[in-house]
Amino acid sequence: MRGRLVLLLAPTALLVLSLTTATSNAFPTAPRGACSPGPANCSEWHREPVTVSWSHGCGPTTISEDTGGTSVSCQVSDPEGTVTSTVNVRKDGSPPGVRIEVQRGPDNDGWYNHAVQFQFSGDEGISGIASCSPTATYSGPDSGTATVSGTCTDGAGNVGSGSVRFPYDATAPTVDGKADRGPDANGWYNRAVTVTFAGTDPVSGVHICTAPVAYGGPDSQKASLGGKCQDKAANWSELKSVELSYDATPPRLKRVHAEISRRGISLKWIASKDALSFTIVRRPGLRKKKVSTVYSGKARAFIDGRLQEGVKYRYTVTAFDQAGNGAARGLRAKAVQTVSRPTRAARPTAALRGPAPGARLEAPPVLRWSPVSKATYYNVQLFRDGKKILTLWPTASTLQVPSSWRFAGAAFKLTPGVYRWYVWPGFGPRSASRYGKLLGTRSFVVVRG
Repeated sequence: MRGRLVLLLAPTALLVLSLTTATSNAFPTAPRGACSPGPANCSEWHREPVTVSWSHGCGPTTISEDTGGTSVSCQVSDPEGTVTSTVNVRKDGSPPGVRIEVQRGPDNDGWYNHAVQFQFSGDEGISGIASCSPTATYSGPDSGTATVSGTCTDGAGNVGSGSVRFPYDATAPTVDGKADRGPDANGWYNRAVTVTFAGTDPVSGVHICTAPVAYGGPDSQKASLGGKCQDKAANWSELKSVELSYDATPPRLKRVHAEISRRGISLKWIASKDALSFTIVRRPGLRKKKVSTVYSGKARAFIDGRLQEGVKYRYTVTAFDQAGNGAARGLRAKAVQTVSRPTRAARPTAALRGPAPGARLEAPPVLRWSPVSKATYYNVQLFRDGKKILTLWPTASTLQVPSSWRFAGAAFKLTPGVYRWYVWPGFGPRSASRYGKLLGTRSFVVVRG
C-alpha cells in the first residue's frame, strides 16, 4: 500500500515525503541461549553441571554428564513461522590422571643413592591436557619413603595431582672398629689381636662390613688396621683406621749370675734398654713356702739376705718390657757362710799364699792362693774401709789387682790405704753359682798410689 503525506511547513515551502510501507513474511524473534554457572558462552568448557537458559520460548536444560559437545535447541513458532536456536554445551568436571615416570632404575636393592629425575604427563580426558609440572629432580633428604609430587591441568582447568614414593639414601654409614680384647699391658698388645668393624646406617641399614682383621706383627708403636662398611643403598663408608701398639718381642736378658756378698746372695744381670721392670722368684720360698717372689722393681741387681746356710736355691730372673713381654733366666746358688763384715779379727789361713798378712806395698799386688780340687773358678772380693770395691772371677789361683777399675757404676783406684781380700772356690759353670767354703782372708797396705 502506497500513500503520499503532505506537510505544510510554511507559506513558501512545501515538503513532500513519500511514505512507503511494505508487508513481508514476519518470523518470531529467535531465542538466545546462555549457560551458567561458568562461562555464559556454552561452547566454552564448564566444570560444574551446567544449565542452559533461554531468553524466551523454552525452559532451562541442565547438562550433568561430561561431554565434549552436546547440542541443546530451542524452537519458537507463531502464525508467521518457526525459529530454532541451538547451543553447543561442553563440560568436563573430572581432573586428569597424572602419570609419573622415573628416568632411571634404582642403584642397589631398590634404593636410589644419588639424584634422580621424574617426568609428569597426564591422561588426555575429554578436554585434553593443557600443562603438567616440569621435570623434578630429587637429591634428598634421605628417606625410606621419599616422595615426589606433580600436577597436570586439563583444558577445562581441572587440576589432577599424583605422587610416587621411593627409597632414597645418599649418606654412607658410620663405622667403628673395635679390638676383640683389651691391651695386654700399658696400652700395648703382645699377642695376636683381632679388630672387628661394625657400621650404623639409620636409613637403608648396613649391608656388609670388612671382615675381621687379625694382627700378629710386625712390632709397631702404631700398627694401623682399616675397614669400612656398605649400606643397602650401596654407599661405602670412608676407611676407618684403628691404631694398635704392638710388641711381641721380649727384651734381651743375659749374664745373670750370683755371687757371695757380705749380705747374702747377690744377683746381677744385664738386660736390653727396653726392659723396664724385673721380678725374681725363688725356690724354696720364704717362710717355708715352695716358691716366693723375692723381688719386683726396676733395679738390675738384688741381694737376697733371707737365707738358710747350706740350702740350694733356684732363682728365676724375669725381665719385662712395656708391652708385658718377659724374658726369663734361671740359676742355682747355695747359701754358704758369708762375710758379714770384714774385720781385722779375721785370721788368714794356710790356703792364702801372698802377699803376706799386713804387707806394705808400693804397687798393685798379685794375690795368690792354693788351688782347690775341681774348682773351675774363684770369686775374689776386695774391701776397703769395710766396703766392697771389687769382685772378680779368675779361673787360675792368682789375680793381679789392677791399679784402677770400675765397680757398681763407680770408678776406683788403688790409692794408699788398708785393703782386705777374700777368696771362695766356685764349681761348675758360673751361672750355677755353686761356691765352696771361704778359703781365707788377708789384708795389705798400699803406701803409695
